Amino acid sequence: MKNLKVFLTAMVFMVTADNVLAQHHHGDQWSSSRKSPAIAAALSLQPLPMDLGSFYAGNWERGAIYTTAEIALFIPIVVLISQNSNWGHHRYDSYYYADANRRTWTDAERNRFYYLVGGYFLVKLISALDAGYSVERQNAQLSLGYDKRSQSLGFSLAIPIR
Repeated sequence: MKNLKVFLTAMVFMVTADNVLAQHHHGDQWSSSRKSPAIAAALSLQPLPMDLGSFYAGNWERGAIYTTAEIALFIPIVVLISQNSNWGHHRYDSYYYADANRRTWTDAERNRFYYLVGGYFLVKLISALDAGYSVERQNAQLSLGYDKRSQSLGFSLAIPIR
């Protein structure tokens, strides 16, 4: 539990530090309105079954889809672990069931666990890449900005040259 608190504190620090540093950075006059692709990817890779990176990027639909996929893979993983270990059980049922003292996983359970964990990490990786790319695409389309420090409005036009 302590590790989770430290991790969440570090994530909050990263998000707020990026905004604070962007406001004090003088090279890019619109940096406070731009989002960081690295933070979006890091928020997607956090261990909880939620895609915070897509929500950070503003893609609520994709965030909901990735979060649903992560939860759909995470719940069976937790069920398999709880059924095949002493985690969450006091083993009082061993008086009634013959297979309750079984300590090893069957091959089918082990394979199912590996596939679920692999799928979970694959969804996490895809969501992180998607969140980072979405933020980059969003930053490239940002064409109108207001700089509070100099009280000026700037306009830029992004034309792709092939």
